[in-house]
Amino acid sequence: MTVQKDNVFGVDVCLFDMDGTIVNTTEAAEAVWKRLCVQENVDPEELFKHSHGAKAGDIMAQYFPNVDNTDGKKVQAIEKELVDDFEDIVKLVPGSKELLLSLDKDSSTGAPLAGRKWAIVTSATPYIAFHWFTSILKEVGKPDVFITALDVKNGKPDPEGYSKACDLLCNKCNFDRSTARSVVFEDAPVGIKAGKAMGAVTVGITTSYDKGVLFDAGADFVVDDLTQVRLLRNNDQDGIVFEIVNPLVK
Repeated sequence: MTVQKDNVFGVDVCLFDMDGTIVNTTEAAEAVWKRLCVQENVDPEELFKHSHGAKAGDIMAQYFPNVDNTDGKKVQAIEKELVDDFEDIVKLVPGSKELLLSLDKDSSTGAPLAGRKWAIVTSATPYIAFHWFTSILKEVGKPDVFITALDVKNGKPDPEGYSKACDLLCNKCNFDRSTARSVVFEDAPVGIKAGKAMGAVTVGITTSYDKGVLFDAGADFVVDDLTQVRLLRNNDQDGIVFEIVNPLVK
């Protein structure tokens, strides 16, 4: 990873986490999990130390081993509950929609690019992850490369999901995977660790964790939201160049 002066860096592909990075579901997700914690006598504060960014199935197995999650049915019920009962408090992370839309256009001409060079890599299931692109992100539309919990064996901090998305994007865009540069945008330390493990530039967003936690996980940059990520250049010839504006410091 090469970071130039003034917090400017170039990449070929962009990899985004979903919850807490593009869509701020933290309050809604915690409300749903708290309900289950009360039912099962589990300390929610202890759960929240580890749940953000992790696969819901892994959280179920660790904290609710006596709850029947056969074929992921309890996880599906939790995600449906989030949408049905708490969608009204789900908001876009500031700057997220604008950044995604800008990545689809040539920065000089404003013309649409030949193909998308960004992907979503989420620990959520397809049900809830795809839902946001038919509702709050309808204007953006679901990207072709979209990795969910069902597409990987190992969840974050394992880099499997991000590596798979990078492979697919490189194949789609005819990039050399061995030299392709990538950036990972994440709100959770497990996601930052996954991005670092695959050699990406990592940008942490403080929607779910304090900046110190993200820096400790290895984040190269930490921001409050995506309004601090400025797209300087984006075209099929020169790649993607970002500037991090007023990044947070340790």
